[in-house]
Amino acid sequence: MRQRSVAARVLSVLDVVERASGALQVTQIAERTGLPVATAWRMVRELTEWGGLEQQPDGRYRLATRVWAIGSSAPCVRRIQRDTSRHIRDLAHTTGRTAYLSVLDQDEALVVSLARAGHGPHDIHEGSRLRNTNSSAGVLFQAFDGPGTDADPVRDAHVSVHRDIMGRSSMSAAISNQAGAVVASLTLASGNGEPWHRFRPALIDAARMVRFSIYRDELFA
Repeated sequence: MRQRSVAARVLSVLDVVERASGALQVTQIAERTGLPVATAWRMVRELTEWGGLEQQPDGRYRLATRVWAIGSSAPCVRRIQRDTSRHIRDLAHTTGRTAYLSVLDQDEALVVSLARAGHGPHDIHEGSRLRNTNSSAGVLFQAFDGPGTDADPVRDAHVSVHRDIMGRSSMSAAISNQAGAVVASLTLASGNGEPWHRFRPALIDAARMVRFSIYRDELFA
């Protein structure tokens, strides 16, 4: 078997940490990457010194802000943040709820822009990955995964609502590309249950403006 390069091993460490639902121990990183524990430990130590990983008080590791800064410097991400941030801030200010934009990345929702307001969840930030089962954005993307032959209220309304076991809730509106595929979602989130129907018109209007901001060049081409 061909031995992986140093770069491939480093990237494999970043990949498993980035895709984990929470921080990981070095032994977990070794198991998921297939690296020997000693090698994984060396990679983790060097990535931490560089600023790509950070160690939590319990000894586990998660991505540090330097990795997000590098990803945010990509032209496509910068343009999305630049063109949509005003609408997201306005939505958060109008509703008094945290608002964020996420894009579909494989089978998860990746948060690319966020504006905090009110008592929204503090564990969601730019760069967070939200799985299908723990967010309205994930529920929304899951609903549009596949042909959807049966009646589905989320697909019909292009809106989803989710409440987790901790009582936190959120509502997301779909954003589609020029071909009609749902590729992003705009979300309002709160630290407790909400009568989300009050905010639905504002969310849908903001999602339309966000979509226009992202695709305006194509719309007028």
